[in-house]
Amino acid sequence: MLKYLPWVIAATVATMAAMTMLGCSRSEPDAIPRELPVPTVGSSQPSSVANTLEPTAEATTGPRNSGSSAIAIAEATAVAPPPPATVVPSVAADTPVPAASPAEPTTPLATPGPQSLATLYPDGETLIQLIDPLDEPEYYCVDVRGFGSNSQTDRSLQAHTCKPGGEDELFLVNHPSEDQLFMPAYDLCLEAEGDEVYTRTCSAAASQIFSVGSDGTVRTGDGQLCLSVAPGEGEQAGGISHLRRELMMLDCTEGQRHLARWILPGSSPSAAQAASTRLMYDALDGALRGDPWGLARLGNSGDPAYVPVLVELMRFPWWQIDRDVEVALYEALDTIAERNPAIADVEPGSDVDEWARWVVWIGKHPEVWPPPGFAGWKGRLFGDLVDPAMGAFLYDGIRANIRVEEIVWGGVRKDGIPDLTDAPVIDGANADYLDPQDRVFGVSFNGEHRAYPHRIINAHEMANDVVGGVPFALAY
Repeated sequence: MLKYLPWVIAATVATMAAMTMLGCSRSEPDAIPRELPVPTVGSSQPSSVANTLEPTAEATTGPRNSGSSAIAIAEATAVAPPPPATVVPSVAADTPVPAASPAEPTTPLATPGPQSLATLYPDGETLIQLIDPLDEPEYYCVDVRGFGSNSQTDRSLQAHTCKPGGEDELFLVNHPSEDQLFMPAYDLCLEAEGDEVYTRTCSAAASQIFSVGSDGTVRTGDGQLCLSVAPGEGEQAGGISHLRRELMMLDCTEGQRHLARWILPGSSPSAAQAASTRLMYDALDGALRGDPWGLARLGNSGDPAYVPVLVELMRFPWWQIDRDVEVALYEALDTIAERNPAIADVEPGSDVDEWARWVVWIGKHPEVWPPPGFAGWKGRLFGDLVDPAMGAFLYDGIRANIRVEEIVWGGVRKDGIPDLTDAPVIDGANADYLDPQDRVFGVSFNGEHRAYPHRIINAHEMANDVVGGVPFALAY
């Protein structure tokens, strides 16, 4: 059987500005009133630009938390609004799970048992379909070049418009042996060669070993390379309105994730959610109802792909919602850590620093991908527990140039910290409220220069302005 391995992109300025808001860490009055000190940004030399902001009330306030994700990671305790009104009595988890035991962090991530494989793979022939339709409403599937008697099985495979029941796109999973992908129409197996993938005579070669996991990737047996379609736009291909793209085997830590997530829908294309996506949503829905069963399922899978999901949930004070849910959350993480010795570099134990340690762990493990649909799920989580408007920033299909799992909520609702927009300016020579050693952010466009004092920007965390005729956003 294929192993159940774990394992977004040209964002606009507006999108990244929205993401920065999620990192704010000052609580609103109706949130839990707790704010912890965080590291300060390194010093810089005084600027010599001519203009500077005139002082405001914020300039005289004391130090406060930064809005950057990196600083928010350093917070030791979550700050959250009151629990939703939909909480109901809990249902206890089926069986307690023992805590993780230490192991060497260099040990490769292990694979969980076969208990969930039936939800991943169809019994018969299946397409290998890209989850993101990109520019093809009928989706892309792994395909042999040519068609029928003109099939070119000696050439590398491609991604092509999905053809329901098309024999040149149908595979059998775990056939003829475990971890192989077999094409019945040609009696050939999938084989990786360099950065391409071919159909070759089935053998025991390591290059014919693949893993299809809950994170949506199709990986080489060592877990290092991921099957991916080429970026850009699809090319016209044979047939009516058919498109094609090249297929590549790319480093899983560097490829664009929306180009490398697949689903096995059976013999017909489907926009249905992956099983792991449904399980992720079920766990959230259950937790909000006070039912820990879905969290227990995440843990019992043993799959590190669910670590980002559980760490997101850990950010919130579940003891205020349901104690059984909180216990199940930590037990699920302990179970996954127990089955994956490489996770042992995060010490188990429920204390105020555990969330921060897990966030750091995620940052160090780019090879661990969350399940497909994680961005939309995270938007739903923040929408339910923080502010419904949060869903506008995190949604399925989002393109970002950072890992979505590294975006952290900093403790306020949307616009909880007002930005500085079209601030008044004075000549630098008249800025007597600044000392020579005060830090400023310098901006220059088309011969016009502006200095934004750190002591003012620190209170707003974002400035929107026009300098030299160029509108821009400054996020701090």
